[in-house]
Amino acid sequence: MFNACAVTLAASLHAFTPAHAAAAFAQQSAAVDAGAQDPLEPDRPDVTNGTHIVDVGLLQMEVGGIWNRSGGGQHDVGTPTSFRLGLTEWLEARVSGDGFLAVTDPAGTARGVGNVQLGAKLRLWADPGGVPVLSILPTVNLPAASESKGLGSGQADFTIAVLTGTDFLTHGHIDVNYGIGRIGAGSGLPRFTQHLVSWSASAEVPGPVTPYLEGFWYSRQDLDGGPVAAMDTGAIYVINPRLALDGGVQVGLTEAAPTVSAFCGVSVVIGNVLGDHGVHARQRETARRTAAHGSKGHS
Repeated sequence: MFNACAVTLAASLHAFTPAHAAAAFAQQSAAVDAGAQDPLEPDRPDVTNGTHIVDVGLLQMEVGGIWNRSGGGQHDVGTPTSFRLGLTEWLEARVSGDGFLAVTDPAGTARGVGNVQLGAKLRLWADPGGVPVLSILPTVNLPAASESKGLGSGQADFTIAVLTGTDFLTHGHIDVNYGIGRIGAGSGLPRFTQHLVSWSASAEVPGPVTPYLEGFWYSRQDLDGGPVAAMDTGAIYVINPRLALDGGVQVGLTEAAPTVSAFCGVSVVIGNVLGDHGVHARQRETARRTAAHGSKGHS
């Protein structure tokens, strides 16, 4: 199934000798690394994914916890985790998973690891300034969860989602997703088609906290199940360009949806794992050339 599971260069150059040039470049590189990164844009905690792609070379980790309560005395917990790596300006690779799962009902409790997802976010269209306005997200859900324990279907799922978004009014932003997938129902059972429609609206308010409101609808999550619709609200707290916290609550709108859910998590940019690539590399190269030009002019 589809998984829910949302970081600014200023320096002066005083290069009177090659040694001063090197020192100036080091200062500029530090300024680039500390200040040029755009604000962190996690794809959690809501179901809706934004069009944003992690910058080239950066590895972003998003991890959280979720608790769901359904009818009939059933409740479950999960620890969704995702790793996102920017490969090019238009492509992001993703590895995610449901983490540890525990499902409790009147018959007892089942525990184990969840499924693993492999995917990629591709930017198809961007504004002249470079902000993506249309992306796609194909994903393969690998059946790592135990079918015998009822934690998974034991079959792979194949999904693709179209992502778009736009600003509205003065301080608002909305993202909209449509997805379709072929979902495994279990050993010996036919796959079924699943549709997803979701939207998530956020408001820019003073300070580091961004509140959001979301609604989503799945055509079904089981072969014989009904539609799953819910609304959730929460906030993302950006501590710095490399670290953000989030949390929220969800209320089910249909019988097949969890009655109530609560979730929280953290997103962090681990570092530049591919070396000098992307926009940050270009900024460092600009600083290097400026420093070299300054040293020649004052030699």
